[in-house]
Amino acid sequence: MTSLPRDDKTRADRAEGHSAADEAVQLVIVIGQSGSGHSTALDILEDAEFTAVDNLPLALVDQLVALSVETEKKQLAVGVDLRTSGFDAKAIERLVNNLRSRLSDRCQLVLITAQPAEILRRYQATRRRHPLLTAAKNLEAAIEQDRQSVAGLSHLADLYIDSTDTTPTEFRSLLLGHLGLAHQGEAEVNILSFSYRRGLPSVADFIFDMRFLDNPHWQQELRALTGLDSEITDFVRSDAAFQPFMEGVCQLFLASLPRLRADGRGQLTLAFGCTGGRHRSVASAKWFADWAENNQINAHIHHRDL
Repeated sequence: MTSLPRDDKTRADRAEGHSAADEAVQLVIVIGQSGSGHSTALDILEDAEFTAVDNLPLALVDQLVALSVETEKKQLAVGVDLRTSGFDAKAIERLVNNLRSRLSDRCQLVLITAQPAEILRRYQATRRRHPLLTAAKNLEAAIEQDRQSVAGLSHLADLYIDSTDTTPTEFRSLLLGHLGLAHQGEAEVNILSFSYRRGLPSVADFIFDMRFLDNPHWQQELRALTGLDSEITDFVRSDAAFQPFMEGVCQLFLASLPRLRADGRGQLTLAFGCTGGRHRSVASAKWFADWAENNQINAHIHHRDL
């Protein structure tokens, strides 16, 4: 895996004459061999809030850039491979040079390959059909033809990734790190309260059963209130078991978060449940949401059964 920076003079030459509208666009062109990780790269960029388009005819890329400016979708990722209409090394070079003359470093080209033996292994493992298999004699010949089709584009690459021995986490880190997006696409933290009577949440990474706490339901003056009311909040937090338990939840969350972010998880959901979903679960979810805010963690809270 190698990053290929261009010299400062090339950057300055490209910067001349680009418009303010073009400057607001970040265009990433992803070119790769079939089976090398081309589609994975587009998925990663889409998770990082790019508009990702795969297999767009080369002749339409300029129109896509113009459309993105008009609709204010300022981050674009375009996938190009041998299936692309108009795929040709010279045509791609003309397109890239044209876009770079307008967008300067806002236009980045990522080239993704893998060793032939590794691509062969991946195809044999997935039993997918290679796009060139009909025209080639066999799978090995199709992979070699594909390799040759992108080999002449290496000098255009801002980032070259050989995915042969690259883990998914390393792949994502390389791609986003090069684009200065290492902290984008991080997990969105969702906090949920729910009632066990109405079933477990359909999606949750951590589920915490708060039914071990004293139940406000059995206090006549508290029964009609919810965990959003200060009386319930005070009652739940006064339980001697509450604070140590919630501190343990925070420790578990903080220990897990770096790995979850590194793995590119789009969402992380913590669910707090109690019998009716009105008192203990709501107060616990609210406590954790307040803790997250105080620790500058972007989180959203939802009370499913309130």
